[in-house]
Amino acid sequence: MKKIKTLFLITFFFSLFSTNINAEKSNKIETNKVISDEVSDQLQKLLDLYKDGVITGYEYEKEKKKILN
Repeated sequence: MKKIKTLFLITFFFSLFSTNINAEKSNKIETNKVISDEVSDQLQKLLDLYKDGVITGYEYEKEKKKILN
């Protein structure tokens, strides 16, 4: 009977642990996607400003480096 209880507890804690790891991976992927989308949007807006002549090539490159770093 002790072996069954021990096996049950081990299985229970293992399932909790693996669920937690999967949740962390999922959150990390979603966070990276959001950051990637934000950077992409910023770069697109910056490019639009450059194409419209609002900023110079130098300013474009300077701001692009800031965004990518």
